[in-house]
Amino acid sequence: MPAPMVRFSEFLGIGYFGDERQSVIAPIFDSRHNAEKGWSRVADSRPAFHAVFVQHEQKYEFIAYPLEMDEGRINYVLYRSFSSLGSLRRFKETLGGRTFIKFGWHDLTKPEKFDVMPAYATVDGVEFVAPNDIKPGSLVDRIRKNEL
Repeated sequence: MPAPMVRFSEFLGIGYFGDERQSVIAPIFDSRHNAEKGWSRVADSRPAFHAVFVQHEQKYEFIAYPLEMDEGRINYVLYRSFSSLGSLRRFKETLGGRTFIKFGWHDLTKPEKFDVMPAYATVDGVEFVAPNDIKPGSLVDRIRKNEL
């Protein structure tokens, strides 16, 4: 029996930042409490993730799934669809070195600023693919279609 998976999409957006040594993918929540609650569900064992960006003509989808699934518990995968390619372009321009996933929150009273929690998960690799590169029935296809 395959490990149970849940598509986790309870966040407002994704921020990307980094320097010459690392890039960070940060799912952004509307409050610190929601970010902490989400992180506790997703990263109990500090899993390593694989990240996939599916680039369409006018939007993109972000998918991250644990490299090792635990059959004894729920395994959370991250999914979000965005209607703009701007943040993806910024991330691709700064991508270099190791990549991490860190949950964060956006203080709605402050424009263009978000805070990121100190806990993180390592990303083994990042793929940028076109929709027709995804094989029907693959894990990425099932996550996109919410068929878990």
